[in-house]
Amino acid sequence: MARNTTGRRGSPPTGSRPARQLVTAAGLAYVANCLWGTAVAVRLIRTKKLRVVHHGLFVVTATLTGAAATTPLWTRDRSALFLLPALVPLALAPRTNPRSGAHWKIAVAAAPSYLGALLVRRRP
Repeated sequence: MARNTTGRRGSPPTGSRPARQLVTAAGLAYVANCLWGTAVAVRLIRTKKLRVVHHGLFVVTATLTGAAATTPLWTRDRSALFLLPALVPLALAPRTNPRSGAHWKIAVAAAPSYLGALLVRRRP
């Protein structure tokens, strides 16, 4: 007979709820940031006075991604490991000219990491 070890004291849960929530929040922040940046790039939104919105979304995205990437250290949830490669484009994007093609290409390079983290997070 197999022993049920879920819920034992002293062992962290295999799928931590805060870890899943951080991964989801980081993914949503990334999508919001990309949508805002795309709307500005195609001139749906004029940002003469709202330039700070994209910067604020970026700070939220980077902070949530960094926090979510630490969750494997304090839980057994490994879905956030997919976010580690996303930290490289997040570090490079602010250093590129927003009017160049490199800025959006670097931003899009993080997409597979967020998608992978979200897909693995949904698995039981």
